[in-house]
Amino acid sequence: MSLTDIMSAAGLTTWAELGLILCFITFLAIVFWVFAVRGKPSYEHQRLLPLDDEASAAPHAAAKGGDL
Repeated sequence: MSLTDIMSAAGLTTWAELGLILCFITFLAIVFWVFAVRGKPSYEHQRLLPLDDEASAAPHAAAKGGDL
């Protein structure tokens, strides 16, 4: 009996299918969380950050060690 015969008789395809299903369920849960659960006010705040001069100046001042 060869190694190929032993591995094909072991029935390991079930584990691959379970892994695929688990990854797909995880992906769907993340998509659901992003579009349904997370609040819109958080997105609105993040959308306006590039236009906010006060919020964008703070990291540069801290990185350089002083005020701009």
